[in-house]
Amino acid sequence: MSASAAQNKNANEDDCREELKEFVRAVKASKLGARLQILRGIRGIVFFLFFFLVFALFVPSSRCFSEALEQRYSPIEDRNIREASGLVKSKLNSNEAQGIIFWTHNDSGDRARVFAIRVSPPGATKKTKTKEEDASLKTAVVAEVTILNAGNRDWEDLALWQDGGKQKLCAGDIGSYRGEVVIYCFPEPKLSETYSNVSSSSAEKKKTKKEYLKVPFSEKIRLRYPSNEKHDAETLLVDPHTSQFLIVTKKSNDKGGLYVSEPIKSLSRSKTNELKFVRTIKLYGTTSGATGGDISWSGKKIVLKSYGRYVYEYSRESFFNPNRDPNVRGLGEYDPSEALALDNDSPDENEIWTLNEGSGSSLKRYRLYSRR
Repeated sequence: MSASAAQNKNANEDDCREELKEFVRAVKASKLGARLQILRGIRGIVFFLFFFLVFALFVPSSRCFSEALEQRYSPIEDRNIREASGLVKSKLNSNEAQGIIFWTHNDSGDRARVFAIRVSPPGATKKTKTKEEDASLKTAVVAEVTILNAGNRDWEDLALWQDGGKQKLCAGDIGSYRGEVVIYCFPEPKLSETYSNVSSSSAEKKKTKKEYLKVPFSEKIRLRYPSNEKHDAETLLVDPHTSQFLIVTKKSNDKGGLYVSEPIKSLSRSKTNELKFVRTIKLYGTTSGATGGDISWSGKKIVLKSYGRYVYEYSRESFFNPNRDPNVRGLGEYDPSEALALDNDSPDENEIWTLNEGSGSSLKRYRLYSRR
């Protein structure tokens, strides 16, 4: 074995040990861990080892039990995107000619605006194995859209609302621990289709033109948590079956929560609307809770993200069931991204995209292995 191979082997073993330590900490923090602490002596050790092995079989562990294939795209050169927090795939603008369009926005401190990021058209990419090949997967910011008269205290996530035959984007001003949040919805603008193919070699010699657009919001909706509760949240979804807002709060007392509004059409535009608590959200292996998420266009799958090596996958039925926990899926590496979007074009809805915070961040595309 060469010296470099040995170093890589040792590095992987170190990562696995760290993953196991992280898993043990998660188990100890859970109800199971609390019960195990009650047991004493040899009986307690035997029970702990038994449950540890059972959980280890079902909880994936990054490089030890990776469940995803990854593609990394070139860094985003637009320095206006300095703290990406929300991410959603465009249904209106993504097509064979134009490629895939994602909408994103900055975290707190920015004005009310969103950015359109274009990546290679479907089928133009290939599986990548080296950094040199990864660098050929180009991205370009092709539009910046200002939402007129909207505020931005702490935008944390974007959601797609299919309002009849219209596509609308909804920006969730839901961060910063508080009892009342605001959501701005606005028609998704139709972008130009004259951009150069950013995946071609000729595109490197051309500077993609960036559109600057302004749109008014069509809905400004205030929502309040029940019983005067205050929460910090970073995950906003719109249920395509019911057109309800779904908000997942971050951890408070070691748990988050799922809150649901009435259907958007029936919500008051002048008064504050009450949210309804649905269930507790428990994400093992993270201390912060959900930092982003997405629901598929079909409404059949929900995926949540947190800092770390995992994403958390629900079926529609399990997401609304208080007694069901998510499938924990390993990404194969530590991914600090807050923003997550489902690809939606894959038949099994098993492809996700993430985007890191910070200037010069990169989109990552993961293909989760299908569950059988």
